[in-house]
Amino acid sequence: MHIPLDRQQDIPLYLQIEEALRRAILAGAFADGDKLPSTRSLAAELSVSRLTVENAYAELTAKGFLQQRRGSGAYVRHQQPVPAQLRPQSNAPFPADRFTTITSRLDGYPDIPLPEHTINFAAGVGSPKVFPLEEFRKILLSILSRHAEEAFSYGDYCGYYPLRDTLGRILTAQGIPTRAEQVLITNGSQHAISLIFQTLLQPGDTVIVEEPTYAEALGLLRLYQINIVAVPSDRYGMCVDLLPELLARHQPKMIYTIPNFNNPTGRCMSEARRRRLLALAQQAGVTILEDDFVGDLRYNGKSLPSLRAMAPAGTVIYASTFSKMLLPSMRIGYLVADSEHYLRLSRRKHVDSLTSSSLIQRALDAFVTVGRYDKQLRRAGRVYRQHRDAMVAALHQHLPPDCQFETPEGGLFIWLQLPATLSTAALMPAAWQQGVTFARGECFYADEHRGAHGLRLNFAANTPELIEEGIARLCRAIVEVTASDTQSHRR
Repeated sequence: MHIPLDRQQDIPLYLQIEEALRRAILAGAFADGDKLPSTRSLAAELSVSRLTVENAYAELTAKGFLQQRRGSGAYVRHQQPVPAQLRPQSNAPFPADRFTTITSRLDGYPDIPLPEHTINFAAGVGSPKVFPLEEFRKILLSILSRHAEEAFSYGDYCGYYPLRDTLGRILTAQGIPTRAEQVLITNGSQHAISLIFQTLLQPGDTVIVEEPTYAEALGLLRLYQINIVAVPSDRYGMCVDLLPELLARHQPKMIYTIPNFNNPTGRCMSEARRRRLLALAQQAGVTILEDDFVGDLRYNGKSLPSLRAMAPAGTVIYASTFSKMLLPSMRIGYLVADSEHYLRLSRRKHVDSLTSSSLIQRALDAFVTVGRYDKQLRRAGRVYRQHRDAMVAALHQHLPPDCQFETPEGGLFIWLQLPATLSTAALMPAAWQQGVTFARGECFYADEHRGAHGLRLNFAANTPELIEEGIARLCRAIVEVTASDTQSHRR
């Protein structure tokens, strides 16, 4: 195979190989189902390492151009365009009775599978196709062959120490000085948030949140009978100038915020507001919970310092996860806390869930330690940026002029604001008939009716082709409902 490689370029060799093969596949040089050369033979032919070719094949697999068959090799898979007018096969009326809980309104169609060909923008995760499955499989097999007995034990309830040490080094390199003894491994960031709420709050306490915010955090606060006080946000994040009066009136125990790529809006809190928030919290003696669930996924713009990196000791507890960056089913998150909080949180973790999977922690540590996580982060960033740009372009092309959205600099979501005359409750049945679903804005507000005109769209979980078609369907539904309402008013 003739693949010209320029070893003087800054572009890695595996990406040059990936691009050459991708162009050849798109140009029809390979038929669907053709087998590519083995990684060993192609590496020898190109005078590169076998790992370089494996990485190129992994890129093509993640993007849907190859199918890897274990023990057989890599086979070309031509991507099929999405038919423009594809619809769900079900013509049943919209199942309104199923849309009653927060979970159902997030998922878009609860309890039973979505109708065939429905495009789902309601998901809260990235695309599993971006995850390097083959590399992770090899790591798991290596651990099982060398450390099976230890991997299947309970392990330290605070978490596998080498992983905690690795996380401490990564965070320190990112400007958040962290020791392994400050890291508590949890079963996803939801578990971390739950532990913090249970440990530091009592029923009747008050927490300040930005609005809109993570729906499941609101669900936890309601479950634990915590009073919720909401602060509005704008394109620069939480409106912290409103905090002094709220702090004085409500005397909260905690402030919960997602300063980087907020869920659901995708907004980032400005550096000036971060400093003002920290000063106000320290003055009032209030703990801040910083939820940084996708802080690494920045596509453009300037990186901003973490609240924990800027704060005095004891002011900020930091929570994050690997679920959004890797696979949701891994259920590995973590929190970082200082000693006055850490001991109580670790004891609660022990009682609450005993420990987290030792096998997955060991595999994750091996994955991160050898530099694969940084490579995975860069790859996911490239793919998700393409997905974001595809959704932005589709919205600019199809969205009616009285709807608004902001282009996020990172994360997973775009927040769409409908006109005051159109609610998500009215839009969702029409969208369902068009074959598209989304996360309703009501879920992300303490006072649900305030979110009646907003909806969250996930751009990471679908391909650009599906995004284009899904946005076209959504906008047809918006036009349809708007026209129907106009006709009703005329009558």
